Amino acid sequence: MKIGDTIESAAWTTGDEPPETRAQYEEDVRFAITRLCDLNGFLHGPVTFTEFKPGDERVPEVPKHVQGSNVRLLIGEADVIARKPESKPHSFIANLDRKDLIRLRALTRKAALKMTRRIISDVECDAIIEACGPDAAIETLRRKDTLQ
Repeated sequence: MKIGDTIESAAWTTGDEPPETRAQYEEDVRFAITRLCDLNGFLHGPVTFTEFKPGDERVPEVPKHVQGSNVRLLIGEADVIARKPESKPHSFIANLDRKDLIRLRALTRKAALKMTRRIISDVECDAIIEACGPDAAIETLRRKDTLQ
């Protein structure tokens, strides 16, 4: 997949389904195109729809289970327009004051020493702090007797 490619996804319609079913088909096709682009790290432009009759160019044979008064192949198309911007995951510790980070590391190291009987590194402390989340860290910082 590359920028400029056209992505297609299709659904068979019978002509007998209610309008809400047709709307769901279109939504399913949009979802399939978006999912494919997401998995490959791309963004797509607007999805446009075209209906084709059996026997039209590019239309495969109608599956036996698809029968109705006005069978059509609904094809959605969208152009790949850009690479998906890379986003960094939110980091709780990146937003801490240096003083608070040092204090949380000391508290985390103290708790880990009790549990594992070994001193852990800053990287290990940071991973534990991130995993515990902001609520636990803030509660820990609020307690005055935690370093004693």
